[in-house]
This record gives sequence, structure tokens and C-alpha cells, in this order.
Amino acid sequence: MRRLSTLFSLLALAASTATAQVSELGITGGTTFYIGDLNPVRYYPKRTHWGGGLMYRYNFDQRYALRIQGLYGKLEAHDLDSDDPLQQVRNLGFRTVLFEASALLEINFFKYRGLKGGRTWTPFVFAGLCYFHTNPQNLLDDTWYDLQPLGTEGQTLGGGEAYKLNQIGLPFGVGMKFAITKKVDVQLEWGLRRTWTDYIDDVGGTYVDNATLAEQSGPLTALLADPGPLRTTGINTGRARGDSNTKDWYQYTGLTISLLLTRFTECDAIWDKHRK
Repeated sequence: MRRLSTLFSLLALAASTATAQVSELGITGGTTFYIGDLNPVRYYPKRTHWGGGLMYRYNFDQRYALRIQGLYGKLEAHDLDSDDPLQQVRNLGFRTVLFEASALLEINFFKYRGLKGGRTWTPFVFAGLCYFHTNPQNLLDDTWYDLQPLGTEGQTLGGGEAYKLNQIGLPFGVGMKFAITKKVDVQLEWGLRRTWTDYIDDVGGTYVDNATLAEQSGPLTALLADPGPLRTTGINTGRARGDSNTKDWYQYTGLTISLLLTRFTECDAIWDKHRK
């Protein structure tokens, strides 16, 4: 909640000090979906969750805009949801709350909301950078446990370091904008987040010897590292627990309603005319 309060404060400050010809402040709501070792894209929309947040948009002109956005959501997947028997035997799973802060460049296909020749709707594309925070957990005996501190793939054995919960991603996607009134816009968007981590789901490498995990990290770590029926046989040691050659992704599909704080003026229209 402290992150959300900080985000609200930053967005309010940006809105109060903005000098854009057209600036907007809005709310967004939609769904989040994880794609990774536990939930290939073919299982969409299993374990899709609601998400939402705030956004501020600085319109440079009728074609280009910078959007600052903050999102809260949830990502989740479980092998038992799969129709693949091998995934079901693996029996891994996770859930995590997602926090994302992003800066996105938007490019409108048509001139939008201008005084001269502007349209009241346009398709657009966007791309940018985001910071996001996740903290994967799994369920055992009616209790959810944080997985990162346990080092389920042996990351912390011998004084090693666990993977990072704060990461950078590459958001990109497409959408449609509609000018509902002179002051209100509605935006539909679909976007993917390409990440550089394989541990949103706590699954990315190979199985460590389960007896070693139990001895050095505790029986809880050993059980959450390999909850399948082969745990006590030692067969899984050294085998792939996930696909280390691919990274995790996630998706946000949303509806945004924004209020214009300023509008294009005649000066903007004259400037746009002389640029041609």
C-alpha cells in the first residue's frame, strides 16, 4: 500500500506541474495474465486476475504522447490446471501480487483531438520500459509461503544469493482511443511485458538434490522445491525444473478512462499547419 500511495502522490505532482498542450489524468482497470513455465500461452485465460491503477498522459501533439502509469495486479499458475500429465506430476505452482510502474511512448495512427483535422478516435501502438515487483508464493497445508527466501533451486546454498524480486521489463502493445466528450477519453488496450527474469514463478533451472535441500535449507524448502511423487526417490536431481532458455512474460488488457486537464489551442493548430 505504501508503493500505491507514493505512486498516487507522484502522479498528482506531475499533473499539477505539467505544461503539456494536452495533459490527462485517468484510471485503468482490466486483467493480468502470466505466461511462463507453469502456464504456456495456450492455457489463456486460466488464472486470469483483475488489475488496475492510475495513469498520467502528456500529449506532445496529436500524434505522440508519453504515458506514465502504475498498475497493481496478480499473477498465478498451477501445474494441476494443465492437461499435460508431466506437468501434473511436477505439481508446482505459485501466486504473486504484481506492482508495475511504467513510462510508455504512444503513437497515434491518426491526428487525435486536434482543432483542425483531428479525429475523435484513433488506433495506437505503444512501447516503453517498466519497473515491476513480484513475490512468488506457494500453498502448503493451507499456508502460503514466500518462495524466494527459501532458494528452492539451491540459489542460497553455500552462501549464494536469491533471485531479485525487483526487475525491469519491456511493455508493448496496441489499442484504441475514443473522445467521448470534450473532456473525457476512453481507451482500450492490449499489452505484453517482456521480462529478463525466469523467476516470476520461482521456476527456471534444475532440481537440486532434495536431501541436500532438506539438510541445509530445511524440510519446508525441500517439500516446496519438489512437491511431486518423485521427491524422495532422487530421480529428479539435475533434471530440468523449468525451461532455462525462456523468460517469463505477463500481459495486461485494460480499459482506461481519462479526464483532460488542458486542451489544444488555436496556437497549436497554427503551429501544426506551419510544420507541414
